[in-house]
Amino acid sequence: MKRLVDVALGGALLLVLAGSGCKGKTVETDKPETLNNLKMCEDNLKEKIAYINTLNERITELEGGAAPGDSVVVVNIEGEAMKITSGSEKGPNAGTGDTKGSAKDAELYEAFVAQLKRSRGSIKKCYQAALKKNTALSAKTVTLSIGVDYKTSGQVKGTHFNPKVSDQFDQCMNSVAQNWTLPAMPKSVSFNYNQTLTPE
Repeated sequence: MKRLVDVALGGALLLVLAGSGCKGKTVETDKPETLNNLKMCEDNLKEKIAYINTLNERITELEGGAAPGDSVVVVNIEGEAMKITSGSEKGPNAGTGDTKGSAKDAELYEAFVAQLKRSRGSIKKCYQAALKKNTALSAKTVTLSIGVDYKTSGQVKGTHFNPKVSDQFDQCMNSVAQNWTLPAMPKSVSFNYNQTLTPE
């Protein structure tokens, strides 16, 4: 009789343990906020890697990756007055045997600055459109680094903007920059300029 009771108790204990095993499983789910933050981190990482790759390509090109006859002149422009701070002494027309080389370079740089000035309104529109899509930007003033690479034909070869505001902003800015054509030149030119964008 005692053995039957022990068997019965043992069976009951097994049933309780089996039942508690099913109920005791904890299912963890990620909060939408956590998933959103993770996606933003992954997107930012991809953007930074892409930007680093772009910079590495430009460094390789500037350090001799480009053919000798197609070397690139880098021109930096700063401030609201858009003053050329470097690159003017070794412009694309300098050292080509053209006696008017420096004057042609000055005209070329002025043409780029004029394109930027004319496009300030369009650049602000691109930023305002980005603000509507991303409310997190509404409290930020962004100093945007604008980089434009030119072919010797004067056509825009490529653009890069940092920090990354959004894909839509980059597309908008790229379409604006495609209109910044310049006169043909003996060497390729890359322009760098910082513009402050403020929410309105």
